[in-house]
Amino acid sequence: MDNNDKIKKSITESIIVISIMALYIVYGIHFLPLLMLFIPLPFVVLGVRNNIYINGISMIISFIIAGLLLGVASNALLILIFVPLSLIINYCIIKRKTTMEIISASTLIFFLSIVMLMFLGVKISDLDLTKQLENDFTRILTVQIDMFRDMGMTNHEILQTKDLLETAYRSIIVLIPSMLGIISLIISSINVFLSSIILRKMGYGIVGAIGFSKFKLPKNIIPGILVMFMAAFIIKQLGIEYHDALLYNLTFLVSFAFLLQGLAVVDFLLKKSKVRLVFRILIIGIMILFIPMSSIILFLGILDTVFDTRKLRRLKS
Repeated sequence: MDNNDKIKKSITESIIVISIMALYIVYGIHFLPLLMLFIPLPFVVLGVRNNIYINGISMIISFIIAGLLLGVASNALLILIFVPLSLIINYCIIKRKTTMEIISASTLIFFLSIVMLMFLGVKISDLDLTKQLENDFTRILTVQIDMFRDMGMTNHEILQTKDLLETAYRSIIVLIPSMLGIISLIISSINVFLSSIILRKMGYGIVGAIGFSKFKLPKNIIPGILVMFMAAFIIKQLGIEYHDALLYNLTFLVSFAFLLQGLAVVDFLLKKSKVRLVFRILIIGIMILFIPMSSIILFLGILDTVFDTRKLRRLKS
């Protein structure tokens, strides 16, 4: 294929993707917001097939067209969140990075985009997510207390329940950074894996996607965790502000990481037992929802991290 044909192909594919995605964005944001999570996907494929610049330019044009109906604010928000994510996935795929490297880089970029968005929200429109959540929780708590009174609960019971709810709500607010990190990881992983699958179907064997059953934390994760907890302890001893929130988020993220590895171990065992994919997903989903199982799964994750029970490191070597 000569240069003219390549240019024609790029332009044709770009026009098709721009047209479809402009409609997709407008429809998704109004009727099915969950669809918005997959916005980077076609642009990543377009960028890998043609050029990373085609990815960025096509994406911005799609948002500008959609912005004529959505408004400037919504358009700017979508550009800030999704364009960097699409570009970093595209770049890492072209550079033949491993799946874990792509997920790590895209998670970091997506997280920073959300943080930047929150910062701009405070500076431009005084929209503070934390304060907004605090106000919402206060209103919810007031409604719940009124409901408890209507149910005939005693003042002592209401006070006990109120304390429990306030503690739960405070925990949610403190854990906002960790939750944003986990959300970034999930959204990035979905786009990376789907991009990988689509590109492989199209004959682009660029990304070697690993199955969830082979997911593993870095082998030096334990020393890293110890260093982080030691740093958090030193910060606490120095009396630096927000040290409790830092320790709380660190504990939450470490627990989530081991929980994820524990679920990968379960998936590995189910796959080894030749359980079908649908049933594996169902079983893992039930285990996630069944809270008492989380401590067992967490222990499996720690055990596999320390002793490599699946022998993945040995297979790699």
